[in-house]
Amino acid sequence: KHSTKDAYFKIGPALPSPDNDEMEEYWRKVVVDVTNTIPSSTDVNKHNKLNMEVDKLSKWLNRHQPISLAVNAKRSQVFDLGRDLFENTSLVVTTIGSTDKEDAPPAMTCQARPQDAECFGEFPPRKSMGLYTKYPVIIPSSTPSYDTHYRKEYLESLTLDDLYSGTECPAFVEDWLSDITDGTTRGYCVELVRYLSDATKENPKRGFGTGRTALWGLQRPPMLEGCRTLLRCGANDSFDDLSPVFLPFYATNARSQVELSVDESNSELLGMLMKHDLDNHVFKVVVEGDATLEQRLAKEGDNFYNIVRIQSKNEEGYPMPGQFVSLHLPMGHIKSTMKNDEEFVKYFGQSDKWLKMAS
Repeated sequence: KHSTKDAYFKIGPALPSPDNDEMEEYWRKVVVDVTNTIPSSTDVNKHNKLNMEVDKLSKWLNRHQPISLAVNAKRSQVFDLGRDLFENTSLVVTTIGSTDKEDAPPAMTCQARPQDAECFGEFPPRKSMGLYTKYPVIIPSSTPSYDTHYRKEYLESLTLDDLYSGTECPAFVEDWLSDITDGTTRGYCVELVRYLSDATKENPKRGFGTGRTALWGLQRPPMLEGCRTLLRCGANDSFDDLSPVFLPFYATNARSQVELSVDESNSELLGMLMKHDLDNHVFKVVVEGDATLEQRLAKEGDNFYNIVRIQSKNEEGYPMPGQFVSLHLPMGHIKSTMKNDEEFVKYFGQSDKWLKMAS
């Protein structure tokens, strides 16, 4: 504890992640927790060990999901380090600073300026999101949209023909949409694809602040090796039930990051998945009962960014696409502390983390 202030600090060799996984956040207190895990400069395996520490930090960030991350290093090093952390996590705010360039000062804060298109929000850890919120809060966004649902009549009026006016939709996605039997669900899935196409036509988008440089937009889940989203389909879940949750992955470059777990007794759904030949689209399908799944999660649970148990259509109806997609895919911004940082824009704008429509 500081000798005169209500502030605390700790220096240790390990990240603050206790056995019970419940981290004390010291709400409304000043706490600095310093972890020193950087390998010695004389260590012949320094590079490999440093990569391992970056992976450990990425997993820790995904587990606890803080709002923001500030990355500081020499300008010649910070882009590579920052992109590794950006691509391996799903934080809403990532800020890139430097320790040796006067016009790119160190990133010292965890704030964002939504008025400058530095969009941000509050996302609980994905696996426990439903315990805390119906939808994550995204700023800026329309407040009424969080409690708005489509009229059934409107969704039933949508057809695959409504995809052709500027919508980027792969042929295999159209084939999938054609097999949805419920008109309301099919219409909502058409609306989802239109939303995804529109949101990713220019992705990332550039902020318009004058004091620093930001890129923002929809993103893929963490690209950390082995990290994926599991969608569990029970014995009675249908192709229609699965479709709205599955399509944001299936229709985009996030399709290799999802795993389907299907109950062994659900022959109808398995038949539909076989028809669409998911193996050709980089998907993993695991056929297993509930007991086998629970045993697997006990061993491999840390490898899953999110675990979603498919449910039948909500009686309230279908929500706005932006809110629905935010349940499963990350969004937010990454910024440089330097204004008009074209080098930053080029480097981070080419990251595979940004969501794109599949080809």
